[in-house]
Amino acid sequence: MTEFRLIQVADLHLSAAHDYHSDNWRRVAAWIAREAPDLVVVNGDLVLEDPDAEADHAFARGMLEKLAVPRRFLPGNHDVGDNVLFGKMAKRVNDERRARFLRHFGEERWAFEAAGWGFVGINSQLFGSGGQQAEAEQWDWAEDSLRRYSGRPIALFTHKPLFLDHPSDADHDDLTLRQSCIDRASRTRLLALCREHGVQLVSTGHKHQTRAFSLDGIYHIWAPSTACVNGRPDTLHWGTREVGFIDYRFTPDGFTHRVVGADFLFRHENYVRKLGASAG
Repeated sequence: MTEFRLIQVADLHLSAAHDYHSDNWRRVAAWIAREAPDLVVVNGDLVLEDPDAEADHAFARGMLEKLAVPRRFLPGNHDVGDNVLFGKMAKRVNDERRARFLRHFGEERWAFEAAGWGFVGINSQLFGSGGQQAEAEQWDWAEDSLRRYSGRPIALFTHKPLFLDHPSDADHDDLTLRQSCIDRASRTRLLALCREHGVQLVSTGHKHQTRAFSLDGIYHIWAPSTACVNGRPDTLHWGTREVGFIDYRFTPDGFTHRVVGADFLFRHENYVRKLGASAG
């Protein structure tokens, strides 16, 4: 295979009870059906907001099963709970929530190769777990997977970005900023592995913003949400507040990407809905 076309969709926020964002997902699914890519990576936050909402997991699974192309899944904070030591949500990742995600979607990490690249997807919610065995097992798996693809370009997928401004950032005291990326100790260890084994791309979601930059030979790309934009317009944002998804094309010589969907998806402003709920 000389070209591998991968579509990354992130932060779908689907719900069995609330039809907030299903309009956008139906449009994304129709686009995928027309374009027939080689793979769709679903990069976390498949369910609306509650990691214990069994019906939302089942609903999201049913919507994604309609796609007639291969799919790979990664969990987000709303799927399995937030990071134990550095999260914000009251519900934190644990074995029970991970087991629910695995029951519905079959995987929480993966590795494969195509078009001369190694592709590795990792559960970012396990970073900073406070000593959970699942985190230790994932570190061993990640090291083995990245080592397996050494010598060729590697693309790494996680739900949460590695950092906001720079890898040297301290862990923020502000809970919203702290939960926006993985913790400093974990990112330091992960970036060391990336540099050692030749990771060229880190592709993430979570922030409902589009952003792209390079640092130390690694491209960092934030995918927008297919569902909505987050936060008031006057709050600090690191990327562009837009809806959409990413169309990647990988070849042995490199990759290209484009952000798709802003011209045909509805740009739901999530904070407006939440203001209405709090006022009610």
